[in-house]
This record gives sequence, structure tokens and C-alpha cells, in this order.
Amino acid sequence: MVELSVGEIMRLYHSEANMTVTTPLVLQVVSNIQLLGTQGPDSPARHRCLLSDGEKSSLAVIPSQLAGMVADETITRFTVLRINKCSVSKKARPNNEAPMLFIIILEAEVIETLSEKIGDPGKIVEAGPAGASAIPAPQSFGAGLLQAAEPAAAQRPTFQQQQPPQQQQRFGGGASSFMSRVEDTKPKYSGMSGMAPVHSGAPPAVHPIRDLNPYQNKWTIRARVTQKSGIKSWNKPNSQGQLFSVNLLDDSGEIRATAFTQQVERLFPLFETGKVYYVSNAQVRMAKQQFSNVNNQYELSFDENTVVEQCLEQASVPQEHFDFIPLASLMKFEKNQVVDVLCVLREINDLSEITARSTDRKMTKRDLVVVDKSGYQVRATLWGSEAETFNVPGESVVAFKGMRVGDFGGRTLSLPSVGSMTINPDIPEAHALRGWYDAEGRNAHFQSFGGGGGGGAGGGDGGAGSNERFEAQLKTLAQVRDENIGGTEAVEFFNLKGTVAFIRSNNLAYPSCPGEGCSKKVVEDPSSGQWRCEKCERSWPAPDHRYIFSANVSDDTGQNWLQCFNEVGEVLLGASANDMMELQRVNEEAFNQKLLDATHREFKFRCKAKSETFNEATRVRITAVGIYPVDYVAESVRLSRLIDSYA
Repeated sequence: MVELSVGEIMRLYHSEANMTVTTPLVLQVVSNIQLLGTQGPDSPARHRCLLSDGEKSSLAVIPSQLAGMVADETITRFTVLRINKCSVSKKARPNNEAPMLFIIILEAEVIETLSEKIGDPGKIVEAGPAGASAIPAPQSFGAGLLQAAEPAAAQRPTFQQQQPPQQQQRFGGGASSFMSRVEDTKPKYSGMSGMAPVHSGAPPAVHPIRDLNPYQNKWTIRARVTQKSGIKSWNKPNSQGQLFSVNLLDDSGEIRATAFTQQVERLFPLFETGKVYYVSNAQVRMAKQQFSNVNNQYELSFDENTVVEQCLEQASVPQEHFDFIPLASLMKFEKNQVVDVLCVLREINDLSEITARSTDRKMTKRDLVVVDKSGYQVRATLWGSEAETFNVPGESVVAFKGMRVGDFGGRTLSLPSVGSMTINPDIPEAHALRGWYDAEGRNAHFQSFGGGGGGGAGGGDGGAGSNERFEAQLKTLAQVRDENIGGTEAVEFFNLKGTVAFIRSNNLAYPSCPGEGCSKKVVEDPSSGQWRCEKCERSWPAPDHRYIFSANVSDDTGQNWLQCFNEVGEVLLGASANDMMELQRVNEEAFNQKLLDATHREFKFRCKAKSETFNEATRVRITAVGIYPVDYVAESVRLSRLIDSYA
């Protein structure tokens, strides 16, 4: 019989608000699980439910990282959870009612799903002064509380503009007015100070960045500014303004924070890269990863209530933070994800110039080839001023932060404007990489995601090392089936050599947005003939077609369908999607012949297998993420060696 943590919900109710609890709790879901709020197409799903300890129940939030377990009903009504980490939040209610308790689940595991609830849990109905003291409702702000707050506010340096008289009159204007007294307790600002005020008095209770979430509104973080952008302006048909952002780091994690138009002038002078600050009263929102180089699902948005104070005690706050990943693991990351890599500059190419198809704007770039101990080499691209001013010796060790993953030719990297790089960083990982490269890496062979391996010191195309790596992950279609590759929750990769037997010609490609870095589907407006991208909020005279089709591939052990996207389609069909769509429009017979010419040809495929559920049916989807011609000389050597192994 499962035993719940009886009495724990009342204990959480009487505890301090915005507290993180790491003592394991055994609680049961006793309600249907509902989607929390309106979720955007790119927003992680979050859910709400009621949790019970057998005596009392409380509202709870199930985070996005557990959304998959909700979707497949691993977590459902009457599921018993062991909550290893959670956060407590309280919301004031009117009429002096007891505050509402929220349990924000941070880490949890399923113990068992029962057929009924345990016990007869009731709601928290405590009221009166004890309930109101946890989080005061507006009516509970008395003169004594405000007087107690005034000395602390008076100790803080004042740097906010006074409210104009007409705004004071809006709330009554008199000294006895509630809102006017609250305004008197807010920090005041007087224009651009040039530096943040130094915090005085006892250090505040500090909340770790790792535990910030949108359901808490009372916290203070102590963090170092590791990166600060310049002031950027935007001018759209319906809005214009300015913004800047900073990356804030403590010993638990890193988060990006942004100030917009009204707050730029006030807050921009306060932050200085490398210094440590107390920051409070900012909004926690879901992160827009396309603008961030920080691996955090949340970000901060500064507003008029945000308080920034400099902290002189800096020793306990780390200087920088990297989440390095080996280059060999890039296939595990989706396109446009952000990663940190530590690598050696293998090749540095000359500056070049391209013209963006969408805007006809000329852009400068510089391609690098980087390698690491995992035995892989990757093309890394610098853009704009970073490319123009790049003057780093070859074979230097570079730490890239916030590199954007691309899928052209398998996997590539590029450094966006929000990314950064550190040359020969003084960290243990960099020293170890330098030692490895000097000892053996300089003459090593490297595998590339484009199919061929890099040579040794003299370069080269292919080599034994690359063939051996391909063979190490080579599977037959029978092995893919028998080993249940892709049948678990994890994404799995493998190599395949097979013959294209059939290509589905219906819906061969889709019309995509021609905007730089955007490949969302566009829809034609019949009235204007323009193609509209809802993501970019722009219209285009013509779309940029991109392949998305299925190809049936077979080997001597079986056959399977592979999902193929744009780069794979261009290699397989030998033409761009735009050319194929135009050919289908003007000459259907030539279009069909082009598809037929692509069949009955043998290729090597780099594949990704992932289990997906649709309409309550689960199946393994295999995607071709790379396609390469067969080197028949190397293949003959492989088969000869395979035959010898049976002798």
C-alpha cells in the first residue's frame, strides 16, 4: 500500500512563500490534468492539477519537462508521485480569505497509478490573521507595515523619476490614500546614474537562477553579468523602440534578461560586464531561444519595478559558464538549437560575401573548420563584423558560446550576434584539449557530418578512420527492426546502405518563407497574390520551396520508409525544390522522369530514429539527415574484410 506524506501540504502552506523544497514528498494527483493557459505552437506545454497528501489538497503545476508523461498518460488522475524538488508559491485572495497555495513541481518520478484516491482530502480553509499573514491582501496593508518598510526603502539610493502630479491625483492625492502610500515606499530614480547603487545593509535572501519560474513573483538573485549587448533599435509598421540584454550567471545556472524601450535609458548604464548585482522584481517568461545563447527555458524581462543593486561580495559567484558538448554529439540536437563547443581551429578560410535571397542584402562571412577529441570536424561560420575582424592563428583553442546548430550537409555551426567566443581560455578543459591536439590530434583523421572524413595533416577525402566510423554504426534494416532502434523515448542514430525503390511524388515540397533563417510554411493570399509568413509577419512575391517527402529504401534484409528534407532531397533528385515544382507545373512527364531517374540508385544514409505517437498509435519514424554516394572501392574492401571474418 502506498503511503502519502500526510500533513505535508499544511506544512507547505505555513512555510515561507517562494521557498524551494528538496525534501522528497509523496503526493497523489486527485483531479483531471488540464493544460495550463493558452499554449503557442512553439511553447512548451505545462499542466495543472490537484495534489493530495491524504488529508489536504493543493493546486499544482506540472512543468514542461514532464509534459510527455502527461501526454502518454504515465501521469494521470490517481497517479502517485515522488516529488524530489518543488517550489511553494502563494496567491492572496480577497475578503481576508486564506492565501491560495501553489506547488510548482520541479523534479518528480512516478511511483504508481492507482484506481482511486487515497483518503478524503479537503481544501485548505484556514482564514483570519494566520492565513492573511502569509501573503497580505491589499486590505491588510496597515500603517504599521508601511512604516516598517519606510526605513529600508530610505536606506536605498533613489534613482527613479517621481510620479507626475496628475498620476498622484488619479489615486486620490491625499496622504491617507492607500495607493499614494504604496508609491511612497517604491524606490525612486533620478535619471541616468551611470552605475548601479551599492547594496547596503544585511544581504537579502538569494534565490538560485536555476529555480526561477513564471509562478513566483517574489525573489532576488545575485548574479554576475557575463555578457551585455549594445542598445538595439527596431522599427516595425505597428511598433518601434529599443532594447538591450544581459546574461546573468550564478552557481546554479545562467539566464538572459532584456530591458525594452521605457527601461533602456534607466537600466543600461547600471550593468557592467564582469560585476555582480542583486536583481529583483522582473518578470519571468518563456525564453525566445532564437535570440538567446543561454540554455534556459526561461528569461527575464525588466520593467519599471525592477531593482538593480551592485553586490561587492563577488568571490562566490562564478566568472563564466560553459556547457560544452562534443562535436560528435551534434546529431542529437535539432536545427537552430544553441550549444557551447570547445574546439581547435583546423582551417581558416578567406572572407567571402553572399547575397541574401530574401532582402538582396550583401552579407560577409568566414568559414572555419573546427575539430575536437571526439574525432569529428565541423564547419563553423562567422558573420558580419566577427568575420571581418577575425584574426586568430590556426590551431588555436576556441570556446564558442551560443553556437547555432544547422543541418546543411548533416550538421554545421554558426555564431549568431548573441553568441561569443573566447580564444585560448584559461580553463582546465582548454588545457586538456591543447595537450591532446599537440600529442596526437594534429595528425589524426576526422569524420565529418557531410559523409567524408578529414585527413591528417595533409587533409584528404575519406581515409580509413572515416570508413571505420561509418561501419561502426552501419545497420541493416533487419537489425533496425530486431534491435528496436528508435523504439524508446531517446533519439537514436545509425548508418544505412540501401537502394531507393520509390519516391512519393504527392506533396514533394512545401512553400516556405524566403526570409533569412526562416523556413516556416507560407500561405498564398488570393486577393493580392502574395505569400504570407505569420512567423516573420511579412509577405513575399513568391515562396522558396523546400523538400519534404518519403522515400522507400531497401537492402537485402528488408525495406522501410525514410523521411527526407531539403538538403537530402537536393542530393537525391539532383535539383532544387523550386526547379522541381516549376518542372511539375510546365512538364509533368519530365517531372516524373526526374523522380524515376533517382530510383534504383544506391546511397549511404545517416539516419535518425524516433518514436512518435499520433492518434493513440505509436510508431518509429526514420529520418534521413544525410545522404552520400557509395565509395565502391571502400565498400569492396569492407565486404572482403567481412568475408575473411567468416573464414
